[in-house]
Amino acid sequence: MRRRGTTSWRKFIRGLTAQAVDLKEEEVKRSILMFLFAVAGLLVAVPVFGQTPAGGATPETIKWIAITSGFAMAIASAGCGYAQARATAAACEGLGRNPGARPGIQFLLILALVLIESMALYTFAIIFAKVTT
Repeated sequence: MRRRGTTSWRKFIRGLTAQAVDLKEEEVKRSILMFLFAVAGLLVAVPVFGQTPAGGATPETIKWIAITSGFAMAIASAGCGYAQARATAAACEGLGRNPGARPGIQFLLILALVLIESMALYTFAIIFAKVTT
């Protein structure tokens, strides 16, 4: 028994596909515009990178390098801690749902933790190289 005034599935799906096509066109336009702005930004930035340095490092510059290095390491450590917490929580949730998948989940968790921790180590290496020069 069919009610009057309701939309049939066929009309509903046609409407959804029409909206998806309109949405896709807007997304394509937006991505092309973002690409063009990125290229324009890179073209404007080329002369800045081509300049020669103004001179040697002053004590004031060295002080700021040390301060910003500390902030960079703090931000990297905070990002690593948050990412490791999320990965561990997701692994525990997955083990709770499917205990039989423990070997695969454990391997992927350890791999993810290693890759996440490498971000902090890379940051530390870059900071060490920058501060010692």
